[in-house]
Amino acid sequence: MVNVMKESVMKDSVMKTNQEKFWLSSFGDEYLKRNLTYEDFNLLYKKQTGFNVDKPFQDFFVDMYRNMSILEFGCNVGIKLEILKKMGFRNLTGVDINEKAIEIAKKRNPEIKFIHSTIDNLISKDNKYDLVFTSLVLIHQSPEKIITIISKIIELSKKYIFGYEYFSDQLTEIEYRGNTNVLWKQNFVELFQKNQPLLKLIKEKKYYYLKNELVDIGYLFKKDNK
Repeated sequence: MVNVMKESVMKDSVMKTNQEKFWLSSFGDEYLKRNLTYEDFNLLYKKQTGFNVDKPFQDFFVDMYRNMSILEFGCNVGIKLEILKKMGFRNLTGVDINEKAIEIAKKRNPEIKFIHSTIDNLISKDNKYDLVFTSLVLIHQSPEKIITIISKIIELSKKYIFGYEYFSDQLTEIEYRGNTNVLWKQNFVELFQKNQPLLKLIKEKKYYYLKNELVDIGYLFKKDNK
C-alpha cells in the first residue's frame, strides 16, 4: 500500500522555478476558473479536437488492472483522475503545487487522494506507484528542467508511465495566452527513451486538432526492472 501524505508537503524554502511561480500567480487562478469542472474542460477540448477528453484514457487504460496504484503529476482540480474513477480505477492519487486546486479537488472527489506538493517532495522508497502519468503538464516544464522531471517520474513509477502532451519533432516554444517562457512542445517519447533506455514503449498514438497545427501524443511505457 502506498504511503500517502494527508497534509501539504510543500516547502516554502525550496526555490521555485519561473514556471512554478507562473502557475502559482493570478494566471493559475484564472486557469482554475476556466477549467473548474469536467464539463468546462471537455467543452473546450472537444471544440479543439472533435472528441471528448476521455478518449485518450479510454484508448490507453481500458485494459489496465483497476486496483493498480496511479499517480497524476500536475493534477490541478483532478479532472483526469475523475475520468479514471468513472472507468473503475480505485487507487488514485493526484499531486499539484497549486493549493487552491488541491482544495477544490479534495472537496469534489474525497475518495481520491490529493497532495499539495512538488514532485521532489514525493520521492522516497515508500512512495512508488504502479503507474505515474502527466497530461499536458510536461509541456509547461522548461527545457532546462524537463530531464530532471522525467527522471523523477521514472523513479516514482514501479511499472508504467503514461503521458499525454503536445508533440513536435523538435523543441518549439509556443506563446501561451500572451505569455512566453511557459510552454514548449517536443518529442517527449524520445526524451524518456534517451533518459532511460530500458523503458519499453508499449503504445503511442497521435491526436490532431481541428483548426490549428497542434498535435497531441499519448504514450505508454513499461519499466524493465531487471
